[in-house]
Amino acid sequence: MLKFLKPECLQNYVKKMDGLVNTVLLKELKENKTIQVVRLMKKLSYDMASNVLFDIDDHTREILFEDFITAFKAIHSLPINFPGTSFWRGQKARARIVAKILPIMNKRREELSKGVLSSTNDMLSCLLAIRDENHQPLADDIITDNFIFLFVASHDTSATLMSLMIWKLSRDPEVYNKVLEGNANFLFRLCYLCIIPYSKKKGLCLLFS
Repeated sequence: MLKFLKPECLQNYVKKMDGLVNTVLLKELKENKTIQVVRLMKKLSYDMASNVLFDIDDHTREILFEDFITAFKAIHSLPINFPGTSFWRGQKARARIVAKILPIMNKRREELSKGVLSSTNDMLSCLLAIRDENHQPLADDIITDNFIFLFVASHDTSATLMSLMIWKLSRDPEVYNKVLEGNANFLFRLCYLCIIPYSKKKGLCLLFS
């Protein structure tokens, strides 16, 4: 797994991330008069994780989005597995996610065995290529558990941080102007300086609830 996270591997995804961020943001900004920032950041981080980390196609990504949102909510709920509770809905959502991911895993496993894919192609391929101390592949349930765990780790915390950054930039002219001058990193330039100027120009409302 460390091979996948090496700088020389990650730098190959910068252009892909750039295009994805621009596509998601411009679509959201053009189609809506009120921007739900938290939900947009969750969608952006979800798309980034599913596309860059796991190389999941657009159709499957859209189908799984609501199920992942439901599963994320269940993590912070009381573990009461009773119909109608957040935990129960999360369990059902997780089952649907696993049902969608298993065929992708089987196809990816076949492509790895044929040499069509490399273990550094994406995180899912990396997990499928890992062997235990007995040189046996990981069980499917371990891979799906890690798959969902990595999604949670890359999604919830990133979306919260990005939402708070946009909130700060939209309300603090001094900080916003400093970032606008160019003293910003890749994420600032791509995301926050796109949303805030466009929303001001078009008279859009940024909703943080």
